[in-house]
Amino acid sequence: MAWLDRLTRKSLVDLEAYRPGKPIGEVQRELGLDNVVRLSSNENPWPLPEPVREAVLNAALDVSRYPDPAAYHLKRAIARKWGVSPSEVMVGTGTEGVLYSLFQAIIDEGDEVVFPVPTYSLYRLSATAAGAVCIEVPLGEDLMPNIQGLADSCTTKTKAVVLCNPNNPTGLFVARDDLIKLSNQLESKQTLLIIDEAYAEYVSDPFYLNGVDLFRQLGTVVILRTFSKIYGLAGLRIGYAIAPKPIVDSYAKVRRVFSVTQAGLAAAVVALDQQDYILNIREKTISEREKTTKALKEMGVKVSQTHTNFMLIKIEKSDLICDALLKEGIIVRPGSDFGMSNHIRVTVGLKEENERFVATLRKVLRRLGVR
Repeated sequence: MAWLDRLTRKSLVDLEAYRPGKPIGEVQRELGLDNVVRLSSNENPWPLPEPVREAVLNAALDVSRYPDPAAYHLKRAIARKWGVSPSEVMVGTGTEGVLYSLFQAIIDEGDEVVFPVPTYSLYRLSATAAGAVCIEVPLGEDLMPNIQGLADSCTTKTKAVVLCNPNNPTGLFVARDDLIKLSNQLESKQTLLIIDEAYAEYVSDPFYLNGVDLFRQLGTVVILRTFSKIYGLAGLRIGYAIAPKPIVDSYAKVRRVFSVTQAGLAAAVVALDQQDYILNIREKTISEREKTTKALKEMGVKVSQTHTNFMLIKIEKSDLICDALLKEGIIVRPGSDFGMSNHIRVTVGLKEENERFVATLRKVLRRLGVR
């Protein structure tokens, strides 16, 4: 049976699979716990607005039929929202699904994809799966991407640079002037800039440049967005990209035809109109984030600045702390999952969840003798 091992592509042999946050049910089964809080996957913990709930329930009545493969209504809703053409919109199963098909559409074996690290690990996985060589540019000591380093790392083989903005797991964003500088440099190199804005709706800083504005100016960048974060539709797996028409046309040739469900399409169309809900969720998230950060700092815990719905905490014995929190029913993300030892990433949850996390962390730190 050894021949089966040889069927695996050589480029995948040493590739580490994506490590998702532990599901609540798994932790309950393993540890025999009834009350488990998941603060590891950067989800929106608040209830959906009623119109979105109704759209999901109504779509469930028609699940015997295939969903619209062209995502006709959703593409037009996205185009209206952002002032672009429907022919410049791509829809897929979250950022993950869009990226996998996008790289299959543009990558030839041996092409290079450049991105800063640490960042969202799906960039490496999806690029490698398409046959690309991944070029990683370390973040600076300030945890910010090295903009010039990214541009200088591009060669004649480089097809794309991927930038998570704000970045996961650091929570920081590349400011307007630096983003324009990078996009202009890549334009001159004929290299595609892909900007993942999964957390853009949480940003209120005036120095943040909305990538869609950059797309409208240049027309040569790809902007990824998702309904999995502030919109609260993570379980429906739906995301989209705004991209130049030649990229969209190539994407259409390889995308998974019926990957987006009836419920996902229906919910996303309605969710785009829920601006009061989005603003309310952002305000709640920022408020809870600030209160939790203040409580952690009063404990002597170092919390990095963030513009997202998660916090990056620098702390010794982080793996031990994550394990101890897990046994208390608190799921957080160890920094070792994304190459940042002595860090943990914690999602902003509901008020009672955040308070429970702070109280449990205080107890764990005291028990482990960590200051």
